[in-house]
Amino acid sequence: MTVKTKKPNKKKLTKAQLNKWRKQTNACEHDKVGYQALMDLANACFTRSKEDAWNIQRLSEVLKAQNETAKESKKGFSIIIDRYEDQIKELEKDIETLTMQRNESTRAYNGLAQFGKFAEDMGIDLQSAQKDLPEAEKNKYSFKQTDTLMESGKVKHEIKLTPNKKAKN
Repeated sequence: MTVKTKKPNKKKLTKAQLNKWRKQTNACEHDKVGYQALMDLANACFTRSKEDAWNIQRLSEVLKAQNETAKESKKGFSIIIDRYEDQIKELEKDIETLTMQRNESTRAYNGLAQFGKFAEDMGIDLQSAQKDLPEAEKNKYSFKQTDTLMESGKVKHEIKLTPNKKAKN
């Protein structure tokens, strides 16, 4: 099956329309455009190209200014990002330090609680012993507690109570 395509309809000009066109374009009898019509067309194209050149120049200046603004903004953003990255690093260090302090405090509390339970199991009355605590007599003893996390995951508690030199005198 073959498909036939239609040719576009060429509008035929009447003799009056053809003469009018020939007069407007100074065309000859062979329907070639005359010199004056070509000069008018060239002048119109030249005028239009001047306008387009002026518009292109203005648009290129606008784009150049926008490009410079974008570059300056990019520099400003990179400075701000660097500052925030530094702040984030400092905050992460603070978080790590505070987490370690919290863990040490929890271990110390657990150690003291265990020592209190051991003392009660041994029959020591902590309420009455509270009066004999080193802090009851100011600066008579030096009290130090250390808690060490072992590789096995267990916590080693050490408590040292030593008399101060001033208390001996």
